[in-house]
Amino acid sequence: MRVAVAVQRFGDGGVERVMTGLAGGLAALGCEVDLLVGRTAHPYVQALPDAVRVMPLGAGADALTAALRERPPQILFTGKLADDHAALAARDRLDAGIRVVTTVGTPLSVSLAAKRFNPLRTWRERRRVRRDYLRLDGITAVSSAVAEDLHQRLGITGVPLRVLPNPVVPADLDRRIGVQAPHAWLAPGAPPVVLAVGGLRKVKDFATLLRAFALLPADLGARLMILGEGRERRRLRALAARLGIVEHVAMPGFVADPFPYLARASAMVLSSRREGLGNVLVEAMAVGTPVAATACPGGVTELLDSGRLGPLTPVGDARALARAIAGLLQQPTPPKLLRAAVAPYGISVSAAAYLDFFQHLLARRAGQAP
Repeated sequence: MRVAVAVQRFGDGGVERVMTGLAGGLAALGCEVDLLVGRTAHPYVQALPDAVRVMPLGAGADALTAALRERPPQILFTGKLADDHAALAARDRLDAGIRVVTTVGTPLSVSLAAKRFNPLRTWRERRRVRRDYLRLDGITAVSSAVAEDLHQRLGITGVPLRVLPNPVVPADLDRRIGVQAPHAWLAPGAPPVVLAVGGLRKVKDFATLLRAFALLPADLGARLMILGEGRERRRLRALAARLGIVEHVAMPGFVADPFPYLARASAMVLSSRREGLGNVLVEAMAVGTPVAATACPGGVTELLDSGRLGPLTPVGDARALARAIAGLLQQPTPPKLLRAAVAPYGISVSAAAYLDFFQHLLARRAGQAP
């Protein structure tokens, strides 16, 4: 099978990690994989095996059409709304039997409602997205909550849809976490570190995490480390200063491979306002690090089994989050329980599930399956 994975605006987020993980996983299963990206120098891309053919990609449907004309795939896989739109336009222009499949990593209705549009523009954007999605050949969702949102809130029906685990946990996990401690705070014998990972954006609500950390009992001796970069950096540093915790907070910036950090942290906390799944939760659980999270719209509650695998707190509630963090530091969740829960998110296991769905879509179009 020939698969093209397209990400025109390639950043540091979860979509990019999923797309590159899937590209590598499908290549390992024998697929011909082209990764079409607007930023080939990114660490996620450079870490891919040679079997993945990386192709630079400009912006818009014209650039994507040109790339696909050179090597038409059977499946074109996308994960961002702009890429979905460009992919559908390219498919229609080429008329080469390409199936366009997208993955949805967040509750789309919530995401669209959160944009600062006027009501008319919001209505138009929602209608455009729904029109595009009804023209797709297939959809994958990272959680049942995301899939339900597509059905109930956006009215996406009649398009084949599967809930599939993100390809997050690499086969060489033991090697990755076996490297030297990546930060002095994570050295053996150092005080406990509470870790958070994500773009410094309002949706991640690191402000609530800072307020929660400031409420932790002093005798815990904890430190807070936030991995990520974004426009909220200055505001978050200023908040840490006002809370009097600057000396106990580190913000090293974007880290391409968080596993060495996650493996040495005492707890990992997700404070998001919404989250389709939370790849970093899966990554932390894969190395046995206890997790706490907000019960935000999306698949977090599903992933943590309604709190069985880690405490869930209301969005924006700093006091509840502080209690959850303190509880994890004093009584961590058993690592064996966490690792077992995220076994389906191994890249090889997840890629096989995606490949099965792609094969189903090809057979369905050929009339060999219902």
